[in-house]
Amino acid sequence: MNSAQFTIVTAIVDQLQVEPALSGGRIFRSRARPLAVDQPSGLVVRIERSTSTLAQVIGGPTTWATLINVECYARATGAEPDAVADALLVDVFDRLALAPTLNGAAMSLEPLPGDTLSWEVDELDSKIACITAKFVVMHQTKGRTLT
Repeated sequence: MNSAQFTIVTAIVDQLQVEPALSGGRIFRSRARPLAVDQPSGLVVRIERSTSTLAQVIGGPTTWATLINVECYARATGAEPDAVADALLVDVFDRLALAPTLNGAAMSLEPLPGDTLSWEVDELDSKIACITAKFVVMHQTKGRTLT
């Protein structure tokens, strides 16, 4: 059995893969190298951290605030990569807005207040851009467990 945090990442990946899948279906969980040389775009969903608030009653549910990063990658393919990554970012926000409870896996999914978005552009084998969006997912587990 996996933790509730792992289940949350899986639910986000599943939502991004609903047809038509974003980024041509190149959606990865916690991948170190997000794009092969021949891939124009991709998404990586990662857990950054998860904090808990213990229940007031022993044995009651533990409430979690899990910070999830969704990284939107794009290579230069005729357009500037930041423009392609930006369009992918808009699609991510639109798709996740359709499932604010991740189909019952969470209490809520909201953009992280304050430090929501960050941009990077780099030159590797080709010019590549990455826009990272941070989301807070509120969810609960049984008692003092991770499930």
